[in-house]
Amino acid sequence: MNARFSSLVFMAAMICLPQTSSAEQVADFYRGKKITMYVGSSTGGGTDIYGRLIARFIGNHIPGNPQVIVANVPGANGLVSANQLYRTLPKDGTAIATFDRAVAMQAIWANPAAQFVATELNWIGSTNIDTSTCVTWHASGIDTLEKFMTREVIMGSSTIYHANLLNTLFGAKLKLVQGYPGGNDVLLAMERGEVQGRCNWSWSSIISTKPDWVRDKKINIIIQFADEKHPEMPNVTLVTELAKNEHQRQMLDLVLSTQKMARPFAAPPGVPDERITALRKAFMDTTKDPEFIAVANAQQLELSPVSGEQIQEMLARISNTPKSVIREVRDAVLGVEASAAMEK
Repeated sequence: MNARFSSLVFMAAMICLPQTSSAEQVADFYRGKKITMYVGSSTGGGTDIYGRLIARFIGNHIPGNPQVIVANVPGANGLVSANQLYRTLPKDGTAIATFDRAVAMQAIWANPAAQFVATELNWIGSTNIDTSTCVTWHASGIDTLEKFMTREVIMGSSTIYHANLLNTLFGAKLKLVQGYPGGNDVLLAMERGEVQGRCNWSWSSIISTKPDWVRDKKINIIIQFADEKHPEMPNVTLVTELAKNEHQRQMLDLVLSTQKMARPFAAPPGVPDERITALRKAFMDTTKDPEFIAVANAQQLELSPVSGEQIQEMLARISNTPKSVIREVRDAVLGVEASAAMEK
């Protein structure tokens, strides 16, 4: 009886002891550590600006207040950094990456260069929902949609999706010059006269990096890619207005879905759930931080945060799109030959 009574007393005492909370465990892990924010672009562009701004503040909202440093990993518009995130970077919550939203689509339509599974990354959030554009340089002579869609226009690009989509679906004659490490390099090429314009340029990047180009009419904003017109571009044609039938509209819907994760941030697979939960909460708390908002406003950065859970759900839904539709969209944006090569 004494032994049994002692056992019961011991068990009751253990139950009454304070349990270490999940938040305390996360704080214990991060305290004194560094998180590296890998930015999948060269310096100075929109991805870099948003990445550095989040890195500046998010550590204040992560339990344990780790230091956050930034490392630029330019290459293939962020595909290099996404591959590293999935395959080689630490899977303990000390590595986060941000890159172009279109990188996720590369994995979904099975580009062999995308060595990751989009739905297996742990998505932390996006700073905003965005509107992409195609623009031309003021000296190009291409200043209307009609000219843009009917003439050969030399476009600098670190991403090809929207330009190829316009060529394939709507008969544009955009000639792409590729190989630029990041968007900022394309802008320098426009200024030097090497190319006449650029597609896949986010409105948020335009107003944060080159507001003087808009003010001084250095660029012509020709077309916008989004579900609805941006309030600051009411007279710029929406790409869905070019659709001639329901099938074209369905293809556009698939391409435009990633606009909802305009500035995505992700962690590798395998990070403990409690740390992902903490990182996601810290991200959303950062976007509500008055000091963060003040700095973003001063830099003319648009903010319309999207949670990591919403991105995860959206990518899961897109991944379930019939393969025949994904193949057709892939043919349109990559070209039939390049698309077919993925299946060899």
